[in-house]
Amino acid sequence: MSAARPDVIDAGSHTADDGLFGPDSVTWKVSAHPVGGLIGTAAATIQMLYPPVMYMIDQASTFRQKPELRARRTSEYVATITYGDVAAAEKAGATLRRIHARCKATNPNTGEVYGVDDPDYLLWVHNVLIWVSLRAFAKYGPHIDEDERDRYVVEQHIAARLVGCDLAQVPSTAAETDDYVQSMAPRLALTQPALWFKDMVMPHGISLNPTAVLQDLAAWGGVSLMGEDHRKLFGIRYGKVRALTTESTVKAMLGPLTKPMELAVPKVRAYVDENAFGARHHRVNPELHAPGNDADLSEPTS
Repeated sequence: MSAARPDVIDAGSHTADDGLFGPDSVTWKVSAHPVGGLIGTAAATIQMLYPPVMYMIDQASTFRQKPELRARRTSEYVATITYGDVAAAEKAGATLRRIHARCKATNPNTGEVYGVDDPDYLLWVHNVLIWVSLRAFAKYGPHIDEDERDRYVVEQHIAARLVGCDLAQVPSTAAETDDYVQSMAPRLALTQPALWFKDMVMPHGISLNPTAVLQDLAAWGGVSLMGEDHRKLFGIRYGKVRALTTESTVKAMLGPLTKPMELAVPKVRAYVDENAFGARHHRVNPELHAPGNDADLSEPTS
């Protein structure tokens, strides 16, 4: 396939080369799949069960006030490091690390002050995203074999490096990723802020509005990717009937949205050229931020 920058885009040079992954990577194969929306919801929700993450989001971000903006910034960051060129990806990572360096939170139970650059914090956020991604590929596609699953984990060391993880601590196989997530179970808890997060992302009642129905289905699709222990901590019931209806409906919904990589990737790269995270022309809401301020970029949700 051609990895060339889309001819119709003339907003910058953020896809001038194949970037840090490239068209032969498992990452390119899976990241343009529409299942990514479910991955983001599920990963973020599980991440909030580690109290330091939830306290940080609650105290040092504007997620409560502007959740849609936070979600969009996260999407822009992920798209940029995945499909942007090398310069754009490295700049996105540097920008994110600079933003995170200013973020501090206090554990209300211990009084401990900590930052996003805490090694345990970074490792949890990264590994949960990879763990949920692998579960999503197995359940909803795109299909990857066991070797590709391990290749994907190794390729994502790039993402881990960009956020500042200690690569010596980052798993290199799918099995190691599973082991890590299981090992963190004793350190997870349902805090009061995590309850708020759950209430924000989970459906309430039955809606007849088509848009709301799709949003509710996506939320339940995210629940389907959680571990049973995570659902229990949140008090989410996910029985056999719910699982069957959710998973079959989500598969039917994703089918028409799935495009071959050679068609999907140019569209994402066109998006990156207009919305590269960390770029000087990065579009912002003038009512929220002053031009040229790092706050224009804001932080991804995790």
